[in-house]
Amino acid sequence: MKNLFLTLNLLICFSLFTLTASASKKGNGKKDSLSCLKIEGKIINADEQQGDCIVELIGLHNQIDTVLLKEGKTKFKFILNKDAYYAIRISKTGYISKVIGVNTEILTEVNGIYRFEFETSLIDEAILKSLNPDALDFPIAIVHFDYEKDCFSYNKEYTASIKKQLHTKRPSNYRFPMDQSSPELPTTTWASAAK
Repeated sequence: MKNLFLTLNLLICFSLFTLTASASKKGNGKKDSLSCLKIEGKIINADEQQGDCIVELIGLHNQIDTVLLKEGKTKFKFILNKDAYYAIRISKTGYISKVIGVNTEILTEVNGIYRFEFETSLIDEAILKSLNPDALDFPIAIVHFDYEKDCFSYNKEYTASIKKQLHTKRPSNYRFPMDQSSPELPTTTWASAAK
């Protein structure tokens, strides 16, 4: 009887784990009633140089989905649940990883699914020594719901602040080569659309 009870408990736990995992692994276009945002991105220079570009969707406690952009692919998409926090990490060998924060908390009722699109370029590691390494630890943008516009948008002030911090001077004991100037960072364009 004790073995039967233990077996049933394990079976129930495994079933709940499987249901939870399948519900949270929606990633590439699979939507359900909890979905509220379809986020689509294009990495302009994803197909430059050798190697694949990796785009990871990370939830609050774990990685949810990964898209591998190879052979000239530059676009990806994820379907996100309402009232959750996500990070999208874009990385490629030879480039600085870029993180975008996404907050899908919406305090109003959602009928349908919103859409948010962005284009960005990865920054070559060669200019890493001219950037503030502390600013690289933060997301480059935070996407959230804008109640005035009734759509998802990104926080422009935050993004401008992070870009400015990337170019702040390093500690006084750090020395740049005399002929080195600070190169411009690639730009990112953001767009959002109602349902």
